[in-house]
Amino acid sequence: MTKASGLDGPTARKEEHMRSLFYSVLGLLALALLFPALAFGNPFLVCDPQAGAEQYVLEINGTDGAIFTAQPDGSMKYDLAGLADGTYTVRAKAGNIWGWSEYSLPFEFTKAVPGAPSGLRVSSGP
Repeated sequence: MTKASGLDGPTARKEEHMRSLFYSVLGLLALALLFPALAFGNPFLVCDPQAGAEQYVLEINGTDGAIFTAQPDGSMKYDLAGLADGTYTVRAKAGNIWGWSEYSLPFEFTKAVPGAPSGLRVSSGP
């Protein structure tokens, strides 16, 4: 029996495994928050490989998305091409045969196409 949870055997191992998945997903989304340029320069939201993850659910602006099968290495990759320009809040959770992790903390990003240069002026030089 574990002292922390009061659970024993397989139930305690399952609880610890799901806690580990949750904190792994949470940490990766926090890392993405620290480096927003990665979301702008790359047309995908990516979750690094998570041990034991078989599926992911990505919640976008409060609505659950489809269930995504994890990549062979346990990572998740979501193509942003289908999203219109705008600001989005996403959360993710990972799952496997034992169940689903809790949702991660929210991650907010803005998808915007930079646009063409503007304000160009021609002059006669110095």
